[in-house]
Amino acid sequence: MQKEVKQYIIVRRDLGMNAGKLAAQAGHACMKVFFDKMSSEPVISPHPGQNEVFMRYSFDANLEETIWIEGKFTKITKGVKSEAKLMDVYNKAKEAGLNVSLIKDAGIFGLEGENYTVVAVGPNYVDKCEPIVGKLRLLTDL
Repeated sequence: MQKEVKQYIIVRRDLGMNAGKLAAQAGHACMKVFFDKMSSEPVISPHPGQNEVFMRYSFDANLEETIWIEGKFTKITKGVKSEAKLMDVYNKAKEAGLNVSLIKDAGIFGLEGENYTVVAVGPNYVDKCEPIVGKLRLLTDL
């Protein structure tokens, strides 16, 4: 039997983000996990006479990521009530060697100043993530 793989999105609730801002920040975190693993290489235009250089991006997925991308693509959204707790989740996930991303909002729209808003943990095997995110409450329960 194949192990279950999920991605957890951990959102700060003390910032009072509206639904749109929260969704945008969560989207950034989900994507950043993969963007951080991408590499790029310049590619000359395949069209004769054009001197344009394009960038080709490649992504080396590990087994956990491949299972997630090709499978259920499950995301679980949970919340924390402070920046300190968000940073605690991020640091523990990073120390555990999990896929993890931290989003810092620039404060241009919706929030005052720069703030850490969301952490994405995974995709990783659930049994590796649960010690870090298992006791956090679902976002709807806060």
